[in-house]
Amino acid sequence: RMHEQQFSHPPLLVLSNFGLPQIHVKLMAGMFQGMFPALNVHKVNLNSIRRCLLLTLDPESQLLQFRH
Repeated sequence: RMHEQQFSHPPLLVLSNFGLPQIHVKLMAGMFQGMFPALNVHKVNLNSIRRCLLLTLDPESQLLQFRH
């Protein structure tokens, strides 16, 4: 079930293992950050956030796991 209220605010974006020095990793992190508006954690009401987007990069296999 989905409610319209879930989409009234952008999701919380969590990037895991994107701190590697390779340029393609930095490019991917910037691309995903550009897809969603930035959240000001000091001003946003945390109870209003209904979605979380978790992206995990496996540095050995270079596989990206996506969870929404």
